[in-house]
Amino acid sequence: MKIKFFAAALFALFLSACNPMAQLDGAEAKIAQFHSVYNDGDARRLYGVTGEEFRAVTTPEQMDELVTLVAGRMGQVESTERAGFNINSDNGVNMTVVTMTTQYEKGEATEIFTFQGDGETMQLVGWNVESDNFLDGGDGADDAPVEDALDAEPAE
Repeated sequence: MKIKFFAAALFALFLSACNPMAQLDGAEAKIAQFHSVYNDGDARRLYGVTGEEFRAVTTPEQMDELVTLVAGRMGQVESTERAGFNINSDNGVNMTVVTMTTQYEKGEATEIFTFQGDGETMQLVGWNVESDNFLDGGDGADDAPVEDALDAEPAE
């Protein structure tokens, strides 16, 4: 009887640790925090809400450039809505990818947020913004191609 109870308790604990809706809720809370900091215009603080893996390949200066680029082409976040998500656990590593349809001041974009971990350990490891505003200067300016700003070498 004790073994059955222990097995049931262990199974319940396992399920609660892998609860996909809790993962999604945690990711969406972090996305709301990210958008709030983005709208404040503080790229350094935004860099601070990213995870170690993100910071391992992106310098604070590169984050400044990325935020300046996105803010210049898109403006502030006005609203956002989840368009899809994927939660995967592989060898004990949880990855949560959330796709958002986001309305910025200057147009709509698809944002893809990638998180690693779960619960308190969930960290943002990827942020991708896709919009027509990034094509051919987006705002009519004769800027360097967007790819130049985004393809900067990772930090060593």
